[in-house]
Parts: sequence; structure tokens; C-alpha cells
Amino acid sequence: MSLQAIIDGLYKEVLFVAMILLSILLVNNLVLYKQKLKDRLSLMLLNAVIMCAFEIVWVFCEKHPNLRVLTYIGACGYTISFVTLTAFLNSYILERFDRLPKSKWFYALFYYVPVGAFSLVSITTPFTHWLVEVDEAGVLHENILFDGLFVPLMVLYVVVAAIFSIAYAIRSRQKKHTATMHVAYSMVVFTALIPAIYFLEVLLLGIDSGYLALSLAVSVSMVYLTTNISTHTLLETSAKMAATESELNFATDIQTSVLPNIFPAFPERSEFEVYASMDPAKEVGGDFYDFFMIDDDHFGMVIADVSGKGVPAALFMMSSKILISDHATIGGTPAEILERVNKLVCANNKAHMFVTVWLGILEISTGRLTSASAGHEYPMVNVNGQYEILKDKHGLAIGAIAKSTYKNTEIMLKKGDSVFVYTDGVAEATNASNELFGTERTLEALNATPKGASQKDVLDCVRTAVDGFVKNAPQFDDLTMLGLKYNGPTPQNEGEATA
Repeated sequence: MSLQAIIDGLYKEVLFVAMILLSILLVNNLVLYKQKLKDRLSLMLLNAVIMCAFEIVWVFCEKHPNLRVLTYIGACGYTISFVTLTAFLNSYILERFDRLPKSKWFYALFYYVPVGAFSLVSITTPFTHWLVEVDEAGVLHENILFDGLFVPLMVLYVVVAAIFSIAYAIRSRQKKHTATMHVAYSMVVFTALIPAIYFLEVLLLGIDSGYLALSLAVSVSMVYLTTNISTHTLLETSAKMAATESELNFATDIQTSVLPNIFPAFPERSEFEVYASMDPAKEVGGDFYDFFMIDDDHFGMVIADVSGKGVPAALFMMSSKILISDHATIGGTPAEILERVNKLVCANNKAHMFVTVWLGILEISTGRLTSASAGHEYPMVNVNGQYEILKDKHGLAIGAIAKSTYKNTEIMLKKGDSVFVYTDGVAEATNASNELFGTERTLEALNATPKGASQKDVLDCVRTAVDGFVKNAPQFDDLTMLGLKYNGPTPQNEGEATA
């Protein structure tokens, strides 16, 4: 076997390896980095793979007279994909540096027309021989438009991208390195690698055709460029995710701090015992609860569930919580309070969010609990030794319609009676078989709590029952509960009520 045959075989093997590496990078971008095929980086890799594939067809078929057609197809497909690759590379770099004009005329004149015209020339080359020509022996020869159109167009796209990269790197050398900065440096190295690898090939392999040697140099350099860009983009994304996670944790701390969760909450008030808990499905939740003294003889309780999840729901939750507590302090029945809050929310609800609310006001001296519901879950009350569902009067959720009206429901609590309210995350907790925990299981868990248990223990028992039912299935909704036990009025309050 001659030395030239060994060199040709080695070149084909290296070219094939380059195509495999580029294919792996393309798959990584689509699967690992979750990029889309229409993204420019993916399109660059796809065109590089196609370029290598067409060249492999061409170099294997060249010098075989019976395969002249395949030689033409390989060579013409190779040149089209090569120019398209450099065009995508150019637009990708200019876009990353925010230097890509928005004008449709620029796209037409700088990309569409040149690439389209060159593609037409390439496709017609087997008939016109303007770009390349395959002689009777099957050997491919470059013609006038190869050096006059293909090389200048390809060099134009690469050089313009390189110039912008160098300028961006120099201008931003004092700034903190970001993924865009790394793209600039990677592009500069990419541009330097192409001639370096080309001359190394010529020196080591003795390849006479710069046409072949340049394509391999671009393929190997593309492996470097796309690997670097993908890696640095992934690192930047990871850093942003870490920062976002830190911010969400901070938001969780803020949200938790505004929800009263001390037990006992009002140690100086022996007339009642209250406790609540919230476990968000995400870092921040849309559920909320609140309890507060309206005056010396009236105690307010709220539990609510905002539509949606995450940060938007948490922001809506905060504003709704403040409105409800403020208007409860101003005075009025629960129905009147919800009507006022609903009008305010609807007046400035551009996000079209809504919140279901249960609001109760306990008259401490008498045990009268007056409540109103804005589309919330039915409460469960224990007034005869067993928890039962109280089907109170419902209105529309807060934020749905500005003219919504609400009705009050009154019950009399005796000493030892209790109330349990919750969001749908309790009853709709789902196990691996897609079964719901449901209201019946909630009642069973409540009635299974030992007599004399604190409200904290009551809520813990319900949560234990939910966790035992759900097991390892993911939590899809916020899980919020509030429990109140009425211990009866103090002798002083009892005397005031009698008077």
C-alpha cells in the first residue's frame, strides 16, 4: 500500500470520527441540555454533521467513474451545508453579542439571498460545472465559482463573527466572565484553530487539496466551539438556578414568618386554643392562614387557597392576607368583610387570579362563631363529640366577580367544641394509584385523635394520616390546616355576656 493511500485512509477515518463526535454533541444538546432543533447551536451542529456525511460520500466515491453522480451529490451537499453552517455560526455569534439587526432586509441581504443563490449554484453544478466538475476518471476539480463564491462567502461569515468576538472580548476584558464572554473567547480560539489544524494537516499528512484539509479543520474546531459554548451555558444556567433557589428559599422564609405558627398562639387567652400549619407543594405556596384578635371579645380566623402555585400565587396570597386582616380589624360581619375585599381585589386583578377564603369570627364571651365562605372547602366541626361536615353557605371565590355577595353562617360552640378548616390539598392528596385522600378519610383521622388532644396534636394526626396514605407519591398541592377549640368563657367574660 502506498503512502498516499495510507494518508487518504487516515483522513477518512479522522473525518468519520469528527462526524461521530459532532453527532454526539448534537444529541447531548437536544437531550441533556434540553435545546430545540431550531436553536442556532443545534442547527450549527446538524449542518456540521451533514457536511461531514456528504464529504464522506464524496471522498469514498471519488476516482470511481461509475459513481460520478454520487461524487457530485457529495460535493454539492458538502458545500451547501458548509456555507449554511458558517451562516448559522455568524448569526449565532451576532445574536449572543446583541449585534444582530432586527431588520428583515438585513436577513435577506446578508443571509437568505447569498445562501440561497449559492445553494442554487451548487444544485445546478452537475449540469453547469460552475462550482466543481468531475472528470471521466471520477476525479473532482474546483472551478471558477469555488474560489470566487464558495470560499469568500464562507470566510466572510467566519471572519465577521471573529471580528465581533475579538472586539467584545477586548471591550469586556475588565468585566466579570459570563457565558457570553466565554462565547467570545471560544470563538476567537475557534477562528485560530482552523488555520492551525489546517497547516498541521498539510505538514503531517501532506494533503495537497486545501479543500479537503480545511473541512476537517472546521469539523474538529466545531467540536471545540460547541462543547465550550454548551458547557459554559450549562454552568451559567446552573448558577442562575442556584441564585433562584436561594431567592426562593428567602421568599419561603419571608412567607413563613408572616404566618403565625407559635403554639400556644395566645397563651394569655384561656377561652380558646388555636393552631395552624402550611406545607407548600413548591418552595413558596399559594395557601395561607391567619388568626388575630379583632377586639377583646372577638377572634378572627382565615384560611385561603390562591389559584396557581409558586411565586405569582405567593404574591397574590400576601396581598389578599393583608386586605382580609385589615378589613376584619375595621369591623363588620365575615360576609361584609369578604364583599369589601372582593371589590378591591377585582378592581386591580390584571393577572385574573382568585382565592377561595373561609373567614370566621368567634365571639369569645358566648361561643358564637360567625363565618362566611368564598368558595372554600366545607369546615368540619365537633359539637357533639364527633367531627362532622358543616355545609355552610358558599359564595364565589374572591377575585372572580366584583359584585359577588356572601352569606353568614352561625353556630354556637360549647365548652370543648372544636372547628377544623383546611385547603383542598388535604382532601385531594393523591397516592401512587391516583386515589384521593378525600373528606371521609379526613373525618376518620379527626375522629381518631385522642380526647383532650391539643389542636397541634389534632393537625399532626391528620398530617400523619395523609402521609401514610400518600406514601412516596409527590405532593401536588399546598396542604394547609387550621384548628380551633373553644374552652368556654372566663368568669369575667361570662359575667359581661350576662349583663
